[in-house]
Amino acid sequence: MTPFPTTAAPGVADRAEALADAACELHDAASSPGSWTAAAAEEAVEAMETTALALHGAHPAAAAAMDTVAQVLARLRRDLDLTAADEDDAQDQIVTPPTPIRRRTRRGLGPGYRGLRVPPGPAASGQ
Repeated sequence: MTPFPTTAAPGVADRAEALADAACELHDAASSPGSWTAAAAEEAVEAMETTALALHGAHPAAAAAMDTVAQVLARLRRDLDLTAADEDDAQDQIVTPPTPIRRRTRRGLGPGYRGLRVPPGPAASGQ
C-alpha cells in the first residue's frame, strides 16, 4: 500500500518544490558567519513550524514525526529567545492540527429494532 495518492492536491507539488528551492537559497545565503538576525531566525523557525503543521496530516507516520519537530522547534525558539513583538497575537499561539472526526458506523439493526411485523393472512403456497 502506498502512503500517498498518485497526484497531489492542486498547487501542493508546485509549492513544495518552491519551498525546497527557497530552503536551498536560504542555506546558500546564510552560510557565512553573522548572516542571521533575530528577525530572520524567527521567520525561518515560523516557516518550519508551518511546514511541519502542513505535513502533519499527510500520513499517520508523519503526524508523530511532525509532533517531535514541533517540540524541537519550540525548544529552539526558547533557546534563541525568539518571541514575537506582540505576545497576545493569535498567530503566536501554538497551533495543533484538528483531530479528524470519526463517525461511528452503525452495525446491526440498532437498539430500537423489534423485528418484522407480518400481518396475518393467507400463507404463500410457493407455487
